[in-house]
Amino acid sequence: MVGITYLGPGQAVPEERHVTVVIHRERTGGERGYFFDSVKGDHGGSGPLDWLMNEAIKRAEKYASDNGIRHVVVRGQIGR
Repeated sequence: MVGITYLGPGQAVPEERHVTVVIHRERTGGERGYFFDSVKGDHGGSGPLDWLMNEAIKRAEKYASDNGIRHVVVRGQIGR
């Protein structure tokens, strides 16, 4: 079972291995995002090719489940 945690501004990510979903708001108001494995690091999203927020979260959950990772963390993009 994969647990999802939504982080607010300034909240720290867990120290244990997790999948992070990074969400950002588009100029049109929609929300898109990408995810990464905390062990592999964040190499940034692909901008306009990012998934819709719900799709990014679903894909992150599947990745976590397939790879034995117990936590998915959802946070807003930092420094944009």
